[in-house]
Amino acid sequence: MNSLNLENYEVTELENGIRIISEHIPYFRSISLGIWVASGSRSESVKLNGITHLIEHLLFKGTKKRSNREIAIEFDSIGADFNAFTDKENSCFYCDFIDTHLNKCAELLFDVVLNPSFLLENLYTEKKIILEEIKMIEDTPSEDIFNYFYELVLNNHPLSLSILGTRESLQNILINDIWDYFNKRFVFKNIVVSAAGNIKHNDLVEAVKKNTAGLAFNGFNKKEIIEKKEPEIKSSLKIVKKKIKSANICYGGIGCRRSSSDRYPLTVLMNLLGGSMSSRLFQKIREDMGLAYSIFAGNTQYTDTGIIDIYAASDPLNAQKVIEIISKEIEDIRKNSMNEIELDRAKENIKGGIVLNIEEISSRMFRFGKSLLVDNQVLPINEILNKIDMVTISDIHDTAVKYFDPERKNIVILGEVDKKIFKELK
Repeated sequence: MNSLNLENYEVTELENGIRIISEHIPYFRSISLGIWVASGSRSESVKLNGITHLIEHLLFKGTKKRSNREIAIEFDSIGADFNAFTDKENSCFYCDFIDTHLNKCAELLFDVVLNPSFLLENLYTEKKIILEEIKMIEDTPSEDIFNYFYELVLNNHPLSLSILGTRESLQNILINDIWDYFNKRFVFKNIVVSAAGNIKHNDLVEAVKKNTAGLAFNGFNKKEIIEKKEPEIKSSLKIVKKKIKSANICYGGIGCRRSSSDRYPLTVLMNLLGGSMSSRLFQKIREDMGLAYSIFAGNTQYTDTGIIDIYAASDPLNAQKVIEIISKEIEDIRKNSMNEIELDRAKENIKGGIVLNIEEISSRMFRFGKSLLVDNQVLPINEILNKIDMVTISDIHDTAVKYFDPERKNIVILGEVDKKIFKELK
């Protein structure tokens, strides 16, 4: 076992492969604790798509020691807020609680995540619940459109798979598939334990060792290696006909990976376009022309690639106009770049969001856990802020030219849009 001090937080790797990271904040009376697993929808096959998210649901349905009711009662009895989520590349199971309950919460959380019962009757119940969740997403166009967008942009790439899975893939998943996937993916070497708050690192290390000492994984304890795969760069347009009042638009394409030097210039560029109320697209499309209520731009990085997206919802009659404005603003940056005042405003907006976000201990826990799990390191906040400050006008111009090349442009429109728009945009 070896330890390494990193600024205000410490990292320890146990002999069994679990990595532990924590930050001691003595003036807090609470702790945020999470168990991160290197398993997400990109780890799945098309046939078993959604199995990670299904396992996330099943883990809270009961362990070999506790029923789902007992789990809920024990968390509630100590005032703990517990939850979980599944993402493209990882899963996280976490709880926030008063600092006097570390040992109890650690025991509960490890029992839930690594000692499941996976009863057959629970499998049927949770499948029904997730099918209702899929219906809810389908009834929310602003969320549903991103499934279509990922499928279009990342066609045949592991990241194109839906986190929830599909009706067909959920039907395929049997109880033996659940056990097989769990035994191969939810193993010590794929786990990071992260915590922030009034917690001493040595106490957390001892709690983790105590709660994993009796667990074994039958020789499957192999670290998940994410196979890096470059997605195909292409330009495409897709209209998904749906009986809804608005036309939901997603415009963008392939971005950069987490380790890319383009990460920070691209983040600033997307903020300039639609990351704030003063951004170009928000001002032009919403404030000046009243063409949309919702308009924003995003930049998401993964291990081997990324996605940039601009989302807007408008009257179907205005869909073409909205897309034309988006294209015009992008082309203006590609040709004429922007001024220093606009650049500085975007950088300060991003920096403010980062700093305000880490004022919450759960956000600190999330940052530590995901960074160590995915990147094998945690960049200090000051270093991140410095990287944003170093972005220049020239960087923004070069990034816009590269990532908004017409050959990389993809558009998805969800709604009752006239097919003539499809032909004209092509």
